[in-house]
Amino acid sequence: MLQPQYYNLIDALVYFIAATIPIYFILKLRNTNHSSTKHLTHIIILLLSFILIQGIYHVAGVVGFGLLAKGILEPLSIIALLSFAGIYLLYASTKRKMTELRT
Repeated sequence: MLQPQYYNLIDALVYFIAATIPIYFILKLRNTNHSSTKHLTHIIILLLSFILIQGIYHVAGVVGFGLLAKGILEPLSIIALLSFAGIYLLYASTKRKMTELRT
């Protein structure tokens, strides 16, 4: 049976590996000139910030910085996730309104 700090280390590695996918999308979107990619890039940056904060949170748990992890990084990750959801909903509703106006 693994000790809990190893689970945090494995979680951190998985989060950092998962962060490569939004980074790839951001780099690909920078090469396009569509106006809608600006909003999509902002949404992906917020998602990436949540993933990276979670990775740092687990690294802080492994190192033993419980106050940093629970006191600062956990609320910060909640703010990042809620702002991602809010911006996504705002973008989706404006996109839906624009499609309704076109038809």
